[in-house]
Amino acid sequence: MKLDRFEVLSRAVGSRANRRRLVAGLVAGSGAALVGRATRLPAQTEKPADGGATPAAGGHHPVATPAFAGGPLQVRRNANALSPGERAAFVDAVLALKVKPSPWADGLSVYDTFVLWHRDAFGCAVMAAHMGPAFLPWHRTFLHLFEQQLQVVDPSVTVPYWDWTVDNTPEANIWADDLMGGNGKPDELNAVMTGPFRKGRWELTVFDHDDARQTPYLVRDFGGGFMAPTLPTAADVEEALAIPVYDAAPWNASVPAPLGFRNALEGWRDCVRETCDPVAGMSPECTGSHDMHNRVHLWVAGEFALAHEGGREDEPEASPVPVPGQDPATDLFGTMAFNSSPNDPVFWLHHAQIDRLWARWGALHGARYLPETGGPYGHNLDDPMWPFSHIGLLVSPRMNLSTEAMGYVYEG
Repeated sequence: MKLDRFEVLSRAVGSRANRRRLVAGLVAGSGAALVGRATRLPAQTEKPADGGATPAAGGHHPVATPAFAGGPLQVRRNANALSPGERAAFVDAVLALKVKPSPWADGLSVYDTFVLWHRDAFGCAVMAAHMGPAFLPWHRTFLHLFEQQLQVVDPSVTVPYWDWTVDNTPEANIWADDLMGGNGKPDELNAVMTGPFRKGRWELTVFDHDDARQTPYLVRDFGGGFMAPTLPTAADVEEALAIPVYDAAPWNASVPAPLGFRNALEGWRDCVRETCDPVAGMSPECTGSHDMHNRVHLWVAGEFALAHEGGREDEPEASPVPVPGQDPATDLFGTMAFNSSPNDPVFWLHHAQIDRLWARWGALHGARYLPETGGPYGHNLDDPMWPFSHIGLLVSPRMNLSTEAMGYVYEG
């Protein structure tokens, strides 16, 4: 797919475009080979008339997944359990994808194509990956495809997970110089100056559409914001895992956490409405805290008021915590708080943990997914998920209900 064509269409996500027409119009023209273990399906250009099949009683569903050829299951391990050689292999594979030309988007690397897809998944006419039931299956596919690209570089590599309920301090092993690198340096405007993804070595090239600053290096301020001074706890996780229902109407960010596991884990609280900014994309208006998945993003970034909201210039009480003697106009915004958050490689370790928790939930409650029909298009059980059809891969939430059937498991 030509990058300029992708940009034109992705920037149209704030319009009232018909979502089905948009999905159909973006079907791949790149000629790239299908990657992954998923089944190639005929191109779907319209939402099925019945919205999909009927679920089994109680919300249980037969598990239909991307095809797995068999053989030993790959194992995703705790980042703390990796040997020095395994850490080096993972880092080297990530660095390789940062320079390897993308087969899907002209002018981008493989790595930056994933950043672009995640950024544009917030688009109003798409709203593919967040604030809805497909949050978990979308990111499972996203992570799986990324892992498979790493394995093109080094077949031994899997994506490790970061258990932030245990490794919950700025001194945790995950932030060592041979893995993710450390916190940002206050006297360098919170730029990351250590590790393999430090300023001068790891350059950001894909930014949010409304990001006027376009800071080309990683910015972190662990726990520096008012909204996320600490990481989620083991008790928070157990509370979410105890919820027996996957999701509930109205299938968005406003679902109270006790009523659905998906939003309990995604982390939106007390949201009253969703709004569309024609440039920034879809976002909810919430009066409550940001928890679980959301909280981790904000803890790493160290801020809450996003760039398109004006930051402290418009909201003096918003985070990041003011730096004495520093002009607020010079404040930078933490990389993990943007829609383009995969620019920070810790994104993958965080989302491996999220995927691991979904797998734990499935082991407790069975292969359940809701809605079968009636939810936003792309979020129903058998809807194709944007943008994977662009590379010839039509994959639905139903195809993501079992990690084992996809060929991997989690250790621990």
